[in-house]
Amino acid sequence: MITSASSRLLVAERATKRLKLAKAAKVPSTPYQFYGGNLQAKLCLDPEVIVAGPADTGKTLALLHKLHILAYEYPGCQLAIIRKRKSDIVGSVFRTFKRDLLDPYGPGTKIYGGEHPQWIDYPGGARIWMGGMDDPGKTLSSERDLIYCNQTEELSLSDWEYLTRPVTGRGAVIPHTQLIGDANPGPPTHWIRSRQALTLFESTHRDNPQIYDPDTGELTEQGKQRLGRLANLTGSRKLRLYQGLWAAPEGAIYDVFDEERHKVKSFAPPPAWSRAVGIDPFGAQIAALWVAFDPVNGILNVYREYCEPFGLTAAGHAEAMLKLSQGEGVYAWVGGGPSERAWRTEFQAAGIPLLEPPVSDVWVGIDRVYQLLKEFRLVIHDSCVGLLSEIGDYRRKMSRDGIASENIENKERYHHLDALRYIVAWLVEPAEQEQVWSPWQSIR
Repeated sequence: MITSASSRLLVAERATKRLKLAKAAKVPSTPYQFYGGNLQAKLCLDPEVIVAGPADTGKTLALLHKLHILAYEYPGCQLAIIRKRKSDIVGSVFRTFKRDLLDPYGPGTKIYGGEHPQWIDYPGGARIWMGGMDDPGKTLSSERDLIYCNQTEELSLSDWEYLTRPVTGRGAVIPHTQLIGDANPGPPTHWIRSRQALTLFESTHRDNPQIYDPDTGELTEQGKQRLGRLANLTGSRKLRLYQGLWAAPEGAIYDVFDEERHKVKSFAPPPAWSRAVGIDPFGAQIAALWVAFDPVNGILNVYREYCEPFGLTAAGHAEAMLKLSQGEGVYAWVGGGPSERAWRTEFQAAGIPLLEPPVSDVWVGIDRVYQLLKEFRLVIHDSCVGLLSEIGDYRRKMSRDGIASENIENKERYHHLDALRYIVAWLVEPAEQEQVWSPWQSIR
C-alpha cells in the first residue's frame, strides 16, 4: 500500500516530470489569428462552452487550435474529439485538423489508425482521441482533460450530458477541465439555446479573417466567393448556414408548434391534477415524459422528462422513474410499440405496469399530438429541454426536388417524441373503444 508521504512524493515526481517535458516541448507557432466569438470561446475556461454560428466562420479551426496547443503545453494530457457519428470524423473535422494544423504545424505528432484514425500522439505524451457517440470505443472509456464536440447541434441533450462525465477533473493534467463544442444553428427550440450550465458564444462571418479583412473590415475576394455559395442555398439551410438563424427545418412535422404559446414556465402541477407517464422503453436512449391534466382549462401539461442511455437494465430505469414519481399518483404508465412486449414485461416486473399504446401506426399517433398542439390543449414546461429540442427538429425526409416524403429523418433519435406519442395516443383514445371511467374524458 502506498503511504500518504510516498503518495505525495509520487505526485511531486510526476509533476516535475511533466514540467520538464513541457519545457522541452516546443509549442509550435502558427499564423492564425482569431476574432470575435471564436476568440472568446477559445479563451473561455468555463466548464461547458459552445460557439455557434453559420457555416464557414472559422469556429472549428479555433477550437482545434485550442486542443493542438494544449496538447503541447500539457504533456500527458488526454483530450478527445467527438462527433455524433464516428464515420463523419474523417471527412470533416479530422481533415481540417490534419490540413491546417497537424501537417504544417504539428512537429513530432503521430496519427494512429491509418484510414480510420483512432488517436493522435504528441511529443510530450499527450493524446487526442477521436470517436463518435455511436461508437466511442476507448475515446470515453476514462477521464479526459477536455472533450471537443464538433457539430454539437447533432447531439441530443442526453448525449451532451453524458459527455460531461469524463471531464470531472479527476486525475486531470490540465487545471481547467472542459467540455467544448461548435455548432451550426438548428431549430429555435434546440437545447443549446436554453441550457443554463452552458456558456454560449456567437460566431459570425466577420470573425473569419479569410472572409472579412480584420484591418479594413471589407469583404475579401475569397470571401465573396465563399459567401456567394452559401447565399445560393435555399429554405432553412440558407437561414441557418448563411444567415446564422435558428430556424425550423424543411418538412417540419410539428409546424404548428409555437414556442411563445406552447412552451410555458415550469411549475409543480397541483396534486389534484391527474397524471400519466409515457415511456419509450427501448433504443439508444430510454425516455419518459410525465403529463398532468389541467381540468379547468382543458390543457395537458408535459412537466417532467427522463432520458438516460440504454446501458441500464429495465429495472434500473424503472427504479429511477419511480423515484421521480414519489408522492404523485400516476394514473397510467404507457409505452412501447407492438414489438416491445418483452420490455413492457420487464418494466412490469420492476414495478411499473406498462400498458401498450392503443395505436401502433406512427402517423396516427403523430396526428393526435398535432391536433392537441393545433388546438392549444398541449403545453410543454421549459424544464423539458430534451423534448423541446426534439419537437423543433422533427421532420420528414425531403427529396432532392424539395418534396416531403412520409418517412421521418433520423427517426431513431426522437425518443422523447416517441414517449409523447405513446401517452397522447392512450389519453385521447375514443371512449367507445375502452368503456372505463377516466379523469381524461374531457380531453378525449
